Amino acid sequence: MPEKKNSEKSPPVRSGELESAAQFKREFASGVAVFGTEAGCGKTIFMTGLSAALRDEGFPTRAIKPFVLASRRDAENELAFISAITHTPVNYPIVIMDKASSVQEGNWQQAANMITSRQHLTFVELPGSPATPILYEHTSAGTVGAAWKDAASFACDLGLPCILIAKHNKDALEKIMLAASFLRSRDANLVGVGTVETSECSSQDELKLTKSELELAIMNNAKTHYLGAIEYSPSISVPRVNQGNLIKVTSAGVDLLHVLRSLGASASLSKSSS
Repeated sequence: MPEKKNSEKSPPVRSGELESAAQFKREFASGVAVFGTEAGCGKTIFMTGLSAALRDEGFPTRAIKPFVLASRRDAENELAFISAITHTPVNYPIVIMDKASSVQEGNWQQAANMITSRQHLTFVELPGSPATPILYEHTSAGTVGAAWKDAASFACDLGLPCILIAKHNKDALEKIMLAASFLRSRDANLVGVGTVETSECSSQDELKLTKSELELAIMNNAKTHYLGAIEYSPSISVPRVNQGNLIKVTSAGVDLLHVLRSLGASASLSKSSS
């Protein structure tokens, strides 16, 4: 068989691996920007679970959060949560965007440099929503000017594919449409949308659409794919750095194969049947 020689050179890491690491590095984007429709929508959980689930399948992934919009204590917990589950060392520059600090050009460039390496597929979580200002222009006098770069600018500057995350509740579709529209206005490459149940929904907050209906609405109106949902689990907590069954619920609710194809895998990509 003509493909046998190549498969012997790059044997799968495990029977469940979706593709060899060598082919992965050749064909996939080197980084993915992860946005939320708002702060606290579950993007840290989604990014962390997705990165860890792909890593368990044999892919070289990592997850970073270079700009953290939180108090120092909350920021440290978020970074520890991401690092513990994805096995990504927190050995990169971090900017905690509290009231006393802001992102500088040097911070922006350092974060960009983390993603240009093709040794890993790097998921980078950006703060707030795509429209959240991150880097302000400064005047010659050192004061803040009228211009700024927002979270979407980071992805657009680097040409990164984007994933958008929303809370899985009654407001999900409206917020997804607003954020997706903003990303389209910036010519960003939105490759998929995911949702996260951040708490046990009451009947009044419950999303009334089925998964198929939500998928169709996102495809028709946001012109992108629905990647799936991560169900609420009381054993998963970012503030308490408790990973619970995150990898399991991510693999169950998110179509990993679809994610990989959205990020640039070949059309023939498929799971091993063994």
